[in-house]
Amino acid sequence: MKTDVSITGLLIAAGVLLWCPGPSAAQHASCAAVTNVRDAAQCIGSAPALPVEELKHDHTYTLPELIDLAESNSPEGRIAWARAKTSLEQAGIARASYLPVLAFAAQGSDVRAIVPFPKPLAPRGYVTVGQPVAAAQMELEYTLLNFARGPKLEAAKATELAGALTLSRTHQQIAYNVATLYYREQLEAGRLAAAKTILQDAETLRDNAQSQFDNGRTTLPDLQNAQAGVAEARFTLAAAEGAVKKAKIALTEAVGVEPSVEIELPVQSEGVTSGVVDSKVDELIQAAWSSRPDLLARAQALKRAQQNTRVAHAAYLPTARLAGTGGQTATWPTADYGQLGYANVTTWSAAVSLKWEIFNGARTHEVAASLAEQRAAAEEQRATKDRVTREVWQSYVDYQTAEEQQKAAQSFLASSQISYDSSLDAFRYGVRSLVDVVQAEKQLAQARLAVVDANAQVALSAAALNFAVGARP
Repeated sequence: MKTDVSITGLLIAAGVLLWCPGPSAAQHASCAAVTNVRDAAQCIGSAPALPVEELKHDHTYTLPELIDLAESNSPEGRIAWARAKTSLEQAGIARASYLPVLAFAAQGSDVRAIVPFPKPLAPRGYVTVGQPVAAAQMELEYTLLNFARGPKLEAAKATELAGALTLSRTHQQIAYNVATLYYREQLEAGRLAAAKTILQDAETLRDNAQSQFDNGRTTLPDLQNAQAGVAEARFTLAAAEGAVKKAKIALTEAVGVEPSVEIELPVQSEGVTSGVVDSKVDELIQAAWSSRPDLLARAQALKRAQQNTRVAHAAYLPTARLAGTGGQTATWPTADYGQLGYANVTTWSAAVSLKWEIFNGARTHEVAASLAEQRAAAEEQRATKDRVTREVWQSYVDYQTAEEQQKAAQSFLASSQISYDSSLDAFRYGVRSLVDVVQAEKQLAQARLAVVDANAQVALSAAALNFAVGARP
């Protein structure tokens, strides 16, 4: 796989699926197509650490709004941004190795020293000399030749790109997690609505049984059976109400706010589909290979390992440096005998150095270690590619299965409704028993729940398919 492959097509199209404009939306859009260092810098630079937002209790939140909120609040997103920012600055450090280092240095010192001297001239055989010095100068260091510098910069660029891609995948993961919990809340809300309808049907059947019993057309056990059905429906309703509350708590926690049941959400949608379902599975796999940020990050990791191997080989080559100083030096020397001159002059120095290590026992091990790291990175890339292929296949099959189940559930509900209505009418006219009506009622309840489950499963599998391909759910 080419390491600089462009993230286009499906990721860009699906990256704006169910998305509304806003600060976090613009932030995610800048990370949607990271192909070079400039894209990586824009992606990382567009993700400031915003303050944690709070829920609005008088607002009905859609899925895009919840994803937007989660990407701003999620600790995982903030951690990924900080790590990407670190890789961006590390790349800046590597670029700086091509620039000279300029420093200002100032020094003040005073030295008193003993200097041996012939006795005919110095009776003690020595003289003492004092030399106060004040100096200020500019120092310049510049690396003229370093064969490791280029590979280090390329490795830093690969790390920077990998950081931006990891940040992009983290945002996709956050969006997928929120979407999953959102659809699960809709599933529980749909089950709650179905439970209410089931309770109404049970109460209708109980009222009819009571009427038939009052007229002497049915037995007490039949009436008690209908009353038991109402009690069972109320029990199911209470459980459904609790499940909705727990689903809302899990959703608000994933969004990054204080867990609460005080959040308004729309009713379950029956029209949720995946934006990639019309494509063939081979096309989806190819799209995932070219757009999954985690897979592209593995390619950058391999590139970094390859550059590190070049760095290890560069240790066999020489390095050359230029060093220079220039400034002003003042001194006031004194001695036991004679007057020494005061000096205040401009001083400078320049040097070019060449260093070439002829032997270093660690170099062969460094090269071998870098080659092993390169092989490990290649295997990790291959394993990630296989995992991506498996995830696309699995989510594609799950989505197709969910669509077929949704169609079957709708047919099941329609036929169960007709069966229940016919059985209830027949019971009213005394040509069917209550047992037949109860059986039809239970079948209708199962059909209602099956439709709710099927609709939610379509939404969940559509989100999983988009996520597997490398798009927002």
